[in-house]
Amino acid sequence: MHRIVGLAACRDLGRPGVCSWTRGPGCSGRPAVHLRQCAGPARPFTAEPRPGVCGRKVVFAGQKHRLLSSRAGADKPTGSSGGQPDISVVGSPDPVTWIRCKIIMYLIQLYFKLDVSSEEFDRGIKQALVHVSNVMSRGRYHELWGLLSHEMLEYVETRCQSLNRAQRQQLAVTMDDIIFVFPEEVSVVFEEDGRRFCFISTRFWFLSTYQGPDDPEGTQIFKVAPHEDGSPQRKIATAVYEFRRELTKGASPDWKVTAVWHWHWKLAE
Repeated sequence: MHRIVGLAACRDLGRPGVCSWTRGPGCSGRPAVHLRQCAGPARPFTAEPRPGVCGRKVVFAGQKHRLLSSRAGADKPTGSSGGQPDISVVGSPDPVTWIRCKIIMYLIQLYFKLDVSSEEFDRGIKQALVHVSNVMSRGRYHELWGLLSHEMLEYVETRCQSLNRAQRQQLAVTMDDIIFVFPEEVSVVFEEDGRRFCFISTRFWFLSTYQGPDDPEGTQIFKVAPHEDGSPQRKIATAVYEFRRELTKGASPDWKVTAVWHWHWKLAE
């Protein structure tokens, strides 16, 4: 198996809090994805890989309802909050990582006709975060079956069950809560049997009402102004999701979530 990887690997891989992953030959029907034993550890949606075509739809595999469309207001699901606090930028993600990932994304579009830099794709992965986080917050893990791998589904359920009810509910994210999205690792995997897979690891910055230690990935880049109306102070939290799609000719165009990690899980450690 050969893997073409962006030199900018995810900053959290190999660091406590986010699990590392290994990939290799030997799994039937998909590349081998094994979760290593570590302290911490990102859905499937469908997109036609036809660059230049407007109005593409993105849907979760196995879901009958569309979670993304080009309609105005489609990215504001029911329950989105309004009146966001003032947020100032105090830092920036690694620019070298961003440039390297963008170059690899361009090459993926050039060679595989798959646009992973489009606004449509960006909106799709945001809605993946919204969908998965809300399902986890309700404890309805069975609704993620088919969206996450079996190993990841077990991992997510174990981590969520270590939280109390209030902490689990704070996992929920709305589209309005999301502040920034940053690709941390982009790679193409070539299996020995000729199959090809695209992996994209993405970090999300979003507002949360969780009560706990500050997320260093959030505080070093954004600062939230304190509320003056006495409402609960919101914090910047992060989550890392890894998405996978098979690039083999004739394969399903579905994307799947192969890794999930939320800063909120630190509360249970």
